[in-house]
This record gives sequence, structure tokens and C-alpha cells, in this order.
Amino acid sequence: MKRKKLPFGYDDPSCPERTLGATDRYLTRNGRPWIPVMGEFHFSRFRSEFWEEEIEKMKAGEVQILATYVFWIHHEEKEGEWNFEGQRNLREFLGICRKCEMPVFLRIGPWSHGECRNGGFPDWLIQKEGIEVRTDQPLYLSYVKRFFEKIYGQTDGFLWKQGGPVLGIQVENEYGHCGGLTGEAGVRHMKTIKQLAKEAGFRVPYYTATGWGGAIVPEGEMLPVLGGYCDAPWEQHIHEMPLNANYLFSHNKDDGSIGSDLQKEREQEFTYDTEKYPYFTAELGGGVQVTMHRRPVVDKKDTCAMVICKLGSGANLLGYYMYHGGTNPKGKYSTLQESKDTGYLNDLPVYSYDFQAPVGEYGRIHDVFYHLRPYHLMLKEFGSMMAETEFILPGGRQVRSAHIQSGWTDLLSAVGRKNIVSM
Repeated sequence: MKRKKLPFGYDDPSCPERTLGATDRYLTRNGRPWIPVMGEFHFSRFRSEFWEEEIEKMKAGEVQILATYVFWIHHEEKEGEWNFEGQRNLREFLGICRKCEMPVFLRIGPWSHGECRNGGFPDWLIQKEGIEVRTDQPLYLSYVKRFFEKIYGQTDGFLWKQGGPVLGIQVENEYGHCGGLTGEAGVRHMKTIKQLAKEAGFRVPYYTATGWGGAIVPEGEMLPVLGGYCDAPWEQHIHEMPLNANYLFSHNKDDGSIGSDLQKEREQEFTYDTEKYPYFTAELGGGVQVTMHRRPVVDKKDTCAMVICKLGSGANLLGYYMYHGGTNPKGKYSTLQESKDTGYLNDLPVYSYDFQAPVGEYGRIHDVFYHLRPYHLMLKEFGSMMAETEFILPGGRQVRSAHIQSGWTDLLSAVGRKNIVSM
């Protein structure tokens, strides 16, 4: 089936392996369908002297893209005083990613969340008189512009078009779902933030936006990314969670529990046409963070089963949040975690951001690392074929079936998935 090309990508005739593209069903690399594995690792939450070792661990787990937030508060705790030293040294981190041949997806906010205080906004910003954050107010945008320019100063020379590792930018986070504007005003703001990023210098093959829960994804401007978690420690109760649709082969791509701590009245529909875009995940829970009142223990089976269901339901980008845990850095004036004292609904650990991820906050490899790796190897070997398959549920509704039946049973058998999907 001929796929519609989307206006994303980069053409490099001199190096086909760096030629990227996108269709309405999958990404392409060197002109071939591509299902990459993406893993989140926050550079500012890990000691810089061990970055290279940790990136190599991720590569050993067959992670092909490293995603990371750039938390504003980690770099400008006091207005006008910038910190890019030590574990906050983005430029050094990107240099190591280039050395390790690890592509990078930067999530530059300006609002990020990530269990960081104020969603990553510095205290001085949200306390500034008259400011209206996450709007098109000129005062707020002037600070965003300055932040993007500073971050780009650390990134210049490492963009994909410059032979570097940065192939994509995520614009904002959960915008219109967890704060921000909705409707046309929300669309305008997301376009404005993307334009400010481009004006700062961030011209990359891919731009994304989180698309769950009615979040804003402007048509043709960004690729939507979705998520799914085994539990919701951000919920305000300690009762057993209801049955989790992430463990079904389903057309339902939206995890309704994500962001339920911060969301406005829940939007029931996507703000974009899901048939026009690929099904990508950027926040498939490699574990979950604990809160003071709710501390789920994640088993390797919880994560692996979700991977099977998402791939079987047509996901063509397997993105984990988190793949590698970390530790909140110490602030100049206070700790930097979310807490009730700083206006959040829950209390988070002061320092630990282990997340029960495949690689823990101190670099320990957890059991789930080894259990996920065969699926990643499968995608590395057979992803170009899987990307072109369709998801069709029994009874005539659209489970993933191969265009060419021969070879599909062998593919499933090779990774222990025979008879999981009825052909």
C-alpha cells in the first residue's frame, strides 16, 4: 500500500543512513520503513563522568534514540544566572552521544513536567508579576525566546543537519491537557512555541507533541506521540486501579490516566485526525515513579506485556519513559522535586528518580532490561517489515497482519510470540 509522505525528515545524498522521513504510518531511514526504540535518560539527573558508560548500556539494550528533557529550572534557578556545568552540561552530553553514535530527541519544553518542580519552570519565572505562562503573552514569550536561544547555544553543532545526533525536538508537553490553552488559542500557542524554537536555530528532521488526553497537536506541524503506564502513582487515592486497557490489543491509543493529576476537565477526543499520523509512543512506562502515598512495585512482566500489546496494536515507535533512572540534582536554594509545598498535588522523593526503569538511578541493570532486549532485537531485524503491516481485530475490525503471510509466523516464533495474534 502506498503511504502518504508527511512534511518531516532530512535528505542527505552523501550519507543515505542519515536520510530520514515520515509517512502516515511510520518513520523512514535511508528510504526504508523504520521502527526505532527510544529510551528516556535525563542528563541533568546523572553524574557526567558516567554518561558515556550509561549511554553504552542503553545501546546494549538496543535503544536506538535517546530522549531527554532540558529542565529550565536546572539551568537558570536565579534569573540571568545560567548553569551548564557538571551534570548540567548539555553540550558535553551531546558530544558524548555523537561519540557513541546515539541519536537524540530533545524535549525542550519550555514546560516539561517530568516530576520536576513547577514542571521545570524556574521559581522566579512563575513568581514574576503579571506573567501568564504557557500563553502568547509577549512577556512570557520573551523569556521563552531567551531560554531557547541559550539551549540552542549548547546544541549548535550537534543538529542532525550538522552531522550531529539531534534528530528531533518535542515542543511543550501535555499542552491543553495538563494546563495551557485549549481550542484555537492552544493551537496558535503551540505553533508560536515551535516557531520560536526554529528561530533560535532548532531546525531538525522531526518535531513532536504529546497527543494524549485532548492535548494540542497542530495539523501538519508536529507528529503526535502517545504513552501508557502500568499504574498511576500520581492519582490521589491508594485504592486498586481499574483494569488497564494498555494490556489489550485495541484501537484505543489513549491512556486516560496520564496526567490526571494536573489535567483540566478531560477532553474525550483527540485534537488531531489519528488516521493521518503514525502511532508512536514516547511515554511507554519503563517503570513508574513512586509518590509518598502510592508506591507500586513494577514487575518485568508488567512492562513486557505492555510492549507486546502496543506493538500488536500497531505502534511504530517504541518510546520508553523512563529507560534510565536518575537522581534530582541539588538546587542552589532548595531541592528541585515536585511536592505539595510547591503547589503540586503529591509529594515526590526529594532526590530519587529511579523510576524502576530498565537501568536504575545508579546505573544498575534491572531484570526488565534483559526481558525487553529480545523485542528490541526483533524490531531491529524485522521492523522494516512490521512497519508496513496493518492492525486488524478478529471479526473484521481493523490486529496487525502481514501483507505477506509467509514469514510472519516465523517472525513471531523467533521471539516467542507465536499464537499471540490470531492470523
